[in-house]
Amino acid sequence: MRLRTYHCILILCLASIVIPHTCWSSNAEDYFREGYVASMKREWNLAIDFYNKSIDLDPDNPGFYIQRASAYQMTDRIDDAISDYETALKLRPDYYLAMEYLASLYETKNEHSKALEVYNRALPLVRDSKWRSIIQWKISEARKKSTNIRADKGRQKNR
Repeated sequence: MRLRTYHCILILCLASIVIPHTCWSSNAEDYFREGYVASMKREWNLAIDFYNKSIDLDPDNPGFYIQRASAYQMTDRIDDAISDYETALKLRPDYYLAMEYLASLYETKNEHSKALEVYNRALPLVRDSKWRSIIQWKISEARKKSTNIRADKGRQKNR
């Protein structure tokens, strides 16, 4: 009996080494969890692969796109991250955190007028007064930067 128990344990251990863990993932949520674990380990490309699989199985889940966008950001794939945030917002237009992240990415690309537009869309959705004041501050900063860029372009045109 003991030999049989040890034999079963040995088979399970060998199976866990030989059979990749991804074979056990059978649905979008499983792949999503695997992606999340990889993200926590800062294994961004592996996380992206898992998020891709979860999106392939459930393309209507905005949370999957948000997480993949975060992983894209960490690998400096800003345009891919922007695309994922935009997709998440098409699926769930009231996802104000996605709006904030998207606007922030637009700012990193010096697309302040786009950032301003997205922040303005997010503001009415924010209920928490602290978050609301942060968004209002970001709006004022984006507005300043957008105005400065337009002024600089106008000066360059007049030269």
